[in-house]
Amino acid sequence: MIPFPTLYKTITAITLTLLLAGINGASALTFPDKPSPDTFIVDTANLVSPEHGKEIDAIALSLLVEHDIPIIVVTINSLIDQDAAGYSIEGYAADLFDEWGIGSESRNFGILLLVSPGDRKARIELGAGWERNHDRQAKQVMDTLIVPDFRDRMFSEGILEGVRGLDALARGLNLPQPKAPWWLLPAIIISGILLIMLIVNLFKTGKSGWAWAVILGLGAALLFFLWAASKSGGGGSSGSFGGGFSGGGGATGSW
Repeated sequence: MIPFPTLYKTITAITLTLLLAGINGASALTFPDKPSPDTFIVDTANLVSPEHGKEIDAIALSLLVEHDIPIIVVTINSLIDQDAAGYSIEGYAADLFDEWGIGSESRNFGILLLVSPGDRKARIELGAGWERNHDRQAKQVMDTLIVPDFRDRMFSEGILEGVRGLDALARGLNLPQPKAPWWLLPAIIISGILLIMLIVNLFKTGKSGWAWAVILGLGAALLFFLWAASKSGGGGSSGSFGGGFSGGGGATGSW
């Protein structure tokens, strides 16, 4: 007969193994496929009307081209359908954001709007570049533009209004502009003094003074920055998916 302590340890070990296996199995999330290059919507729950879809794509394309900020809309039937029964909407949105790499590593300003009607929840997830500075605005978009329509089961209208609000958030519309840094005025004054000294030195010493060394140094620095800008692709858009990651805050809504 097996001693009770040994039996107890054996049963405990088997139980823990089964629990870990269950946890590992439950963590095998599934994600929808990325949207094709001509759209910013993955509507697996069939919530967005064709007319509203075209308007959403137009808004998102304009923002991406003008500011290199992608807005991606994803609808799922439920978290359970994505093998995410033990996940919160926040956790799944962050994992989806990272899996797709919304935004870019250098400009991590991607925006994801995730809607799960089966869970009666929606999530705005912001890329880490937003640095949690827009949580209040994201919450306002969620509570005043998205959720009221969702409560009336007007999902397509709510998603469109949400995208309009997120576009305004990304463009800084109706938001207080940041104040000029305290050091701006002293920097202008010091730069003006240095410029005057540079001109005086040029007139006094010609090519033998220190002014020419400063000019050559500034010229070399300017050439370097121009070269770096050309290597980074100039002023064009980097696309919707370029290695961005979540962590910039956002907002959750339920109805």
